[in-house]
Amino acid sequence: MRSQRTIVWFRRDLRIEDNPALTAAVKEGSVFPVFIWCPKEEEQFYPGRVSRWWLKQSLAQLDQSLKSLGAGLVLIKTHSTLSALVEGINAIQATKLVYNHLYDPVSLVRDHTIKEKLVELGISVQSYNGDLLYEPWEVYDKSGHAFTTFDPFWQRCLHMQAKAVSLIPAWQLIPAEGKVEDCSIEELGLENELEKASNALLGRAWSPGWSNADKALTEFVEKHLLHYSKNRLKVGGDSTSLLSPYLHFGEVSVRKVFQLARMKQILWANEGNCDGEESVTLFLRAIGLREYSRYLCFNFPFTHERPLLGHLKFFPWNTDPVNFKSWRQGRTGYPLVDAGMRELWATGWIHNRTRVIISSFAVKVLLLPWRWGMKYFWDTLLDADLENDILGWQYISGCLPDGHELERLDDPEILGAKFDPEGEYVRQWLPELARMPTEWIHHPWDAPLSVLAAAGVELGQNYPNPIIDIDLARDRLTKAIFKMWEAEAAAKSEARSEEVVDNSNSAENLDIPKVVLQGKTLGPTVSANDQEVPALQDPKNGQPIRKRSKCVAEAGQNQDNSQNHDKDAEVSVSGIDQDVCSTADSSCKKQSTTTSTYSFSVPQQCSSSSSLKWPWQE
Repeated sequence: MRSQRTIVWFRRDLRIEDNPALTAAVKEGSVFPVFIWCPKEEEQFYPGRVSRWWLKQSLAQLDQSLKSLGAGLVLIKTHSTLSALVEGINAIQATKLVYNHLYDPVSLVRDHTIKEKLVELGISVQSYNGDLLYEPWEVYDKSGHAFTTFDPFWQRCLHMQAKAVSLIPAWQLIPAEGKVEDCSIEELGLENELEKASNALLGRAWSPGWSNADKALTEFVEKHLLHYSKNRLKVGGDSTSLLSPYLHFGEVSVRKVFQLARMKQILWANEGNCDGEESVTLFLRAIGLREYSRYLCFNFPFTHERPLLGHLKFFPWNTDPVNFKSWRQGRTGYPLVDAGMRELWATGWIHNRTRVIISSFAVKVLLLPWRWGMKYFWDTLLDADLENDILGWQYISGCLPDGHELERLDDPEILGAKFDPEGEYVRQWLPELARMPTEWIHHPWDAPLSVLAAAGVELGQNYPNPIIDIDLARDRLTKAIFKMWEAEAAAKSEARSEEVVDNSNSAENLDIPKVVLQGKTLGPTVSANDQEVPALQDPKNGQPIRKRSKCVAEAGQNQDNSQNHDKDAEVSVSGIDQDVCSTADSSCKKQSTTTSTYSFSVPQQCSSSSSLKWPWQE
């Protein structure tokens, strides 16, 4: 077995330590590490500028580490991942391909297709869990079905036996001989010349790469974890772990993060340190939410297109591109919301609490389609993570059984007083309000004219009036919900085949397909390490649907039916002025948009040079 030649396909597992695919390949012979960049296959989820910057830095460090072990990383830019893999297989006469699992809808379809094709060619394909504590098919309820609410899912995970972490990385790689048409890190095109000036600022605040991830984890666990429960409520400063970009790109093993935090929890429990115990519990819950996001996307692969709950298909979204632009630019007139949006644009990062506040404002106050916000976050966040993005936006929009109630609308003024009581965060990101007294910082429209004049604030001029009165917004939201219920009742009266339910119904009656996980049998070509597929239960005859490719294909075919509820949420790109389209990706490179299997119409990325400006300067 030591003579076997194996291609190690790196994706979002850019580390040496605790990398199951790499470890397995090293044990069996020579290796050919490869990273394949295929922009065409990214489709509407082509990464934003800051995310691509991080990827570039991480790949450079991984390449250096692999070279020090004996086999550098081969970088390939292509129009077809499958073709690139086949070329590599032929070049080194490989007999095996290994990789670690991904769980987002785009990757699931691609990986399934690639595996089928390579197996047909006689290539052994083996995949591993390098991203989660437990695989999505390993966690199920007493009936053997997938969980559809977080708390029971996470409790089940916490009571399962934890898997050991392989902390010792491979110490030597035997390179497989062969030559493919590779490229340099610059030739991948992850960063163009116009982006480099803006990206240079990112390097002052962040240090991508797997070795830096290990340092960031150690610093957090040793210095900041103890006070996590208290500091996480502050919207400004480094009050969270700041590990999410490292976790997204797989620069640190989630198993290692979990293990180190649990060790601290046990230590503090023995010392009677209740604050420390609570901090670890809350931090691990955040890790659990990341697990759950992948769990949902794997078992319900349609969630990047439509809600998990069916009732929201009738919600009358306000598809107003002008309001969407004001929200993106941080020009809503609500200081806490605007500060969050401007920090996001400037740094590619915002506190999770801020993410909840600004996303809730978009959905509940402005009635913007949740998918618009989801796509904007994907384009702008340094730690842009599709599964987390989907979970967060569906949670805040009332699309999940245990999510925020749709009718819940929080006043940004009250939230500002709670999470930024001194106004420091607002002053940092809204310089036009820097001299406003704390008393009025979160509601400047109520301040006396003399106070505004002394602070140099001219409402409607250098800082906008509120985009909508909060009481009016609450009334409009209530009317929209009633309108949704009326449409739902009309649909039921027409005896449509798909039952639509309200968020308040019990979990058993929710309009969610059951996914069978327990008792599945593995096919003859599938090893225990390989990625399984969920079995959706056919509501007509109760029989499980076993093949994911069929499930995904049917989701695409049925989109004509499901699109009816999204017509209100769609805006044709050609029907929006260029300065109104999303400034999310601050890239000047013109990126062709490939039509997805699914319909996903939101104001798209701008390709003009003006997108490099601050969004509120447009």
